[in-house]
Amino acid sequence: MTCYIVACGESLPARTVPNAELAPLLGVSPEWIEANCGIRERRWVSAEQSASDLAAAALTNALTDSKIDPEKVDYLIGCTLSPDYQVPGIAPMVQRKVPGLRRIPAVDLRVGCAGILYCLQLARGLIESGAANTVACFGAEAQSKGLRLSPDAAELSMLFGDGAGAMLISREPVPGTLALRIDDVFIETDGTFAEDLCVRAPGTANGPNWIDGEQIAAGLQLGSMNGRVLILQAVRKLEEAASRITARNGIALRDVDVIIPHQANGNLLRSLAKRLSVPADRIVLNLDRYGNTSCASAFIALSQTNKEGRLRPGCRVLFLAFGAGFTWGAALGVMP
Repeated sequence: MTCYIVACGESLPARTVPNAELAPLLGVSPEWIEANCGIRERRWVSAEQSASDLAAAALTNALTDSKIDPEKVDYLIGCTLSPDYQVPGIAPMVQRKVPGLRRIPAVDLRVGCAGILYCLQLARGLIESGAANTVACFGAEAQSKGLRLSPDAAELSMLFGDGAGAMLISREPVPGTLALRIDDVFIETDGTFAEDLCVRAPGTANGPNWIDGEQIAAGLQLGSMNGRVLILQAVRKLEEAASRITARNGIALRDVDVIIPHQANGNLLRSLAKRLSVPADRIVLNLDRYGNTSCASAFIALSQTNKEGRLRPGCRVLFLAFGAGFTWGAALGVMP
């Protein structure tokens, strides 16, 4: 079963935060940040902005640029690690902010930075089953509001930026729009590592209370990461995913023209390029300018790739992503 990405869009906050501004808060130098993660600057939301504001703008941009009628959208799928509220999910918040969307199903996927892959797989299933003809998907983050800006959190807090990206997936190509055919999606999860990338509170595994002062004092409401395990597992699993999806589709990695990865860490992406034995210029990179935008990063990278004119006829595209859970995988597409 195939489907088509027929539109994409992005939305980034106006505020740029360079390493020179962030480094003193984290007790490091600007050069140390760039050397350790490849990031020079990132975007952060204003006090009044939420993740759903960014997502609604990204989806509106995708709809406007493609001239697709919002009433044609049958399903909305959203991904975020920084929702407006704990309940409800972000998708209903976005649905009410995008003019023209009907009272369609609007659901959240909580699969971290691999969200774009799970969106593609679910959208393909909805289209194949006849439940939808057009599915709108987005990833959005406003993680700057949850960062601990202190030296003991430097390795985590240096990474994250805010932003949103969106895409429209359709049963058939739409005249005058992007037509990236998705031929295959491969996704896996290994809960063995679930707590190596985690936000523990609020939650029901923390004792008698959903959240309390003791948990807040311990910083359980903030993200924690076992960076060594994360990078080691990510590089291995993404290399495996890339090899498996290309092999089962009868092509070699050298036949892939564009690789769109989750923008996790510059060192990770360099290691991945080396292990895949592909030229670095085939890997889309925006980490240096936007930081790690988590669930949004591959969506934003897709929009960037489209704007730069890199999605030419006959072009093969490989998506790669790895996120909390651990969840990971790959998707393979081609421009007809």
